[in-house]
Amino acid sequence: MKYIQLNNTDLNISPICLGTAGFGDKSDLEKSFEILNAFARAGGNFIDTANVYCKWLKGHGNCSEQIIGKWLKESGMQGKVIVATKGAHYSFEDPGRSRVKKEDIRMDLDESCRTLGKDEMDFYWLHRDDPKKQVEEIVDILEELKKEGRIRYYGFSNYRTERLKEIAQCLRERDLSGITAVSNQWSLAGINPGGNTNPDPTLVEFSREEYQWHCETGAAAVPFSSTAMGFFSKLQKMGLSCTDAEVDASWMREKETQIAGLSESMKRSYWNETNLRTYQKLLKLQKETGHSLQSLSLAYFFHQPFQAVPVTGVSNPSQLKDVLDACEIDLAPELFGGWVSAGG
Repeated sequence: MKYIQLNNTDLNISPICLGTAGFGDKSDLEKSFEILNAFARAGGNFIDTANVYCKWLKGHGNCSEQIIGKWLKESGMQGKVIVATKGAHYSFEDPGRSRVKKEDIRMDLDESCRTLGKDEMDFYWLHRDDPKKQVEEIVDILEELKKEGRIRYYGFSNYRTERLKEIAQCLRERDLSGITAVSNQWSLAGINPGGNTNPDPTLVEFSREEYQWHCETGAAAVPFSSTAMGFFSKLQKMGLSCTDAEVDASWMREKETQIAGLSESMKRSYWNETNLRTYQKLLKLQKETGHSLQSLSLAYFFHQPFQAVPVTGVSNPSQLKDVLDACEIDLAPELFGGWVSAGG
């Protein structure tokens, strides 16, 4: 496993981050432990969670953090892996009320630290923005927690580019390090306008404007939903072949029967000509290299002009093979050049 030093930090992390939103939901304790153990054995050391994960299930609480905290204690991996968690997500009981407030952030952080068995979080994300709040106040809260030794580094998840620019300017004016990292939704498969598989209006999709901002600032991207829920692999499993096809609206209509097994939400989000042309290129690249489409979709992030560390989850240890294989892919950048994505 090759490691990289995360932008503006002393954290040496694996090039792929293990997502754990499904822990306690799609994966029970035993299965989650198997995934964590397999990831760690392979050298993976960057794990992503959030205080809100599983709170959408009644009675589950912060179940993802609970499972990770138990694993850290029982496996002896505490201090050997880097855990990033998130706070300030809205409450599912009162989604209209902003929780980007000092008291709510502290409450989430306290619960996360207790659950994960940590006095200080390695990396802390604000999970949602409050556009009505001055960025100076947000920076004040995070810098205060940093000075108190509660968090080492921080970043922003689901923040739009204009807000990132405002935060970056505030940091410059205070002679502080620039934004370390941003975690928004980005994959090689572009999302159809208004067709996100997750209808949450507070989610922020990676944009061309944000792509340019990352290029200019060097801030790292740590994107979630980085494989579009396996969209390309699912097309291949359905036997969809378009290597030599002329992809257009007519061709797509002809193939609708063949992709009947694709969920309506996935079709609404990703079924478009641009993504199918990308699928063509992936099939060609697979034939040339032998790597799976899932692995190649993740390797795409390693060929950006700024650090990009994709977050990806798996539902069983066998799926980790493609994730770990992606870490070892070293392809010429021009093979990925010119590919259109959500932000590319």
